[in-house]
Amino acid sequence: MKLMEGQNPVHLTAAAAGFIIATGVALASGIPAAWASPMYFWLGWPLMCLVIYLLARAYPERPWRWTISMMLGQVFSSIFFGGGPMVPVAMLYVTLLSIPQFFAGSMGARAGLARQAQQAGPESGSDVTDNTQDKP
Repeated sequence: MKLMEGQNPVHLTAAAAGFIIATGVALASGIPAAWASPMYFWLGWPLMCLVIYLLARAYPERPWRWTISMMLGQVFSSIFFGGGPMVPVAMLYVTLLSIPQFFAGSMGARAGLARQAQQAGPESGSDVTDNTQDKP
């Protein structure tokens, strides 16, 4: 499956955000697996949800892709800290921990689609015509 034109930077942004946030939490907490720290839940999760919301709002088609890219960034962060042998477990665990990002992406996509519909105006949606005038 070929990526849609112009989508690579969005995937890279999501992956980089996942890597940077997970790495920042791991460094700040001193725990190699970011999700083993309480900071991951009160700082990392909200930041990742915000990034996914904003990406999905800007690019609302199939927003689950941005969360998957962010998940991979978190897995790469785990590998960076020496968790290479645990990659299958890390992928499963990060998938479960990414459920809030899937919801944030869904909400962001809805907001983005609503914004696109609003910007498109009446010419793209249902056209309401006034048939109340009397015809001679």
